[in-house]
Amino acid sequence: MGKLSKEELEKIKSLAEGYKADMTAFLRAIVANPGESSEEAAHVATIKAEMEKVGFDEVKVDPQGNVMGFMGSGKTLIAFDGHIDTVGIGNRDNWNFDPYEGFEDDEEIGGRGVSDQLGGTVSAVYAAKIMKDLGLLNDKYRVMVVGTVQEEDCDGLCWEYIYHEDKIRPEFVVSSEPTDGGLYRGQRGRMEIRIDVKGVSCHGSAPDRGDNAIYKMADILRDVRALNNNGDAESTDIRGLVKMLNPKYNDQWKEARFLGRGTCYSFTDLLHISFTLCCSRLMCSIT
Repeated sequence: MGKLSKEELEKIKSLAEGYKADMTAFLRAIVANPGESSEEAAHVATIKAEMEKVGFDEVKVDPQGNVMGFMGSGKTLIAFDGHIDTVGIGNRDNWNFDPYEGFEDDEEIGGRGVSDQLGGTVSAVYAAKIMKDLGLLNDKYRVMVVGTVQEEDCDGLCWEYIYHEDKIRPEFVVSSEPTDGGLYRGQRGRMEIRIDVKGVSCHGSAPDRGDNAIYKMADILRDVRALNNNGDAESTDIRGLVKMLNPKYNDQWKEARFLGRGTCYSFTDLLHISFTLCCSRLMCSIT
């Protein structure tokens, strides 16, 4: 592939413009069906059919549900990734248009999942087609376009499967996450932690005889929030996550500064247990 000339870049732009109507129809066909995590079957079928239509050399769906299309025959594998699951629509009454029917005008296409990340997947499919149209995929390069599943709930699980189970090892991966054209350097990963707190349940008429687990959890939540908000001064009781950028607290501070400080977005789920509604909580858990 190498460095492209000005003329080649103009050809790419011209072909992309020529495929604009096809790409729009493709995107709206995906959006037309709900595709929340673990329910992506309709999205997979639509993308697989489009890959076959535009001439991918090989198209398959792995046992986890990731849809993959390959162009070219070279040994150097370049992957373009886009997750094809979406979050739900929440309260339908809060939408001023049908999120699955969507809309389009001269400036944008709207619908559930268009920017995160179905539009990127559509672009990657047609980018591979354009590479093939222009003969850019010689015997050195092979392109793989992947529509990955379950990203919203399990970031990275799809690529762990592709790497370890499918045994597919790209030289590098281009993510189609929307960055407004910016180059992003990577990400720190994600950790999910569950905290269980035990209390002593008692009747609501005598709260002093018990130890309400929710009150105990409230203190923990306040401290977790402080991790995001606080600095790392010596006088701070709970030093914030910004301390990971400080060589005093982190011997890997250079790498941390390269990727940026981590975040802790409190809790995503809460469970509490007691004997009856009129008793204080016996147990409380957050994730």
